[in-house]
Amino acid sequence: MQDNTIKIRPISALDTYVVRHPVLRPGRPLETCAMGGDHRQDTIHLGAFDLVDDQLVGVATLLVENSPYFPGLIGAQLRGMAVLPSHHRKGIGAELVRALEEIARQRKDEILWMNARVSAQPFYTALGYKEIGPLFEIDPIGPHYVMYRSL
Repeated sequence: MQDNTIKIRPISALDTYVVRHPVLRPGRPLETCAMGGDHRQDTIHLGAFDLVDDQLVGVATLLVENSPYFPGLIGAQLRGMAVLPSHHRKGIGAELVRALEEIARQRKDEILWMNARVSAQPFYTALGYKEIGPLFEIDPIGPHYVMYRSL
């Protein structure tokens, strides 16, 4: 269900830091918000803006990136997904994921995958994503699952 007070639009890699930092890298230096592939020409960053005050409240990034779990398939990786805590449970994260899925489909990507934090696993499962492979650690962030969905 789309929130009519939210608008999703393209943003720059640097714009993502406003949300990535407090949500994904709290207490760490701002530079840790940079992710591999952020500045590639084919990378897409989306922001969810609260239309009441034009505040950026959610971000997600789509990379052209094949997964080792799906050799031979055209892959896209979702990275840096975050929504400010003040805007949780409003469907914003789901809208960001759906918007990136649509972009990936238009590009003819076959698989959308991500390294999902254990705490985010139920969110992605509710959107139709499945786990593949073992639980693994990304230091110093914590345990993750690779999750995917066929497009």
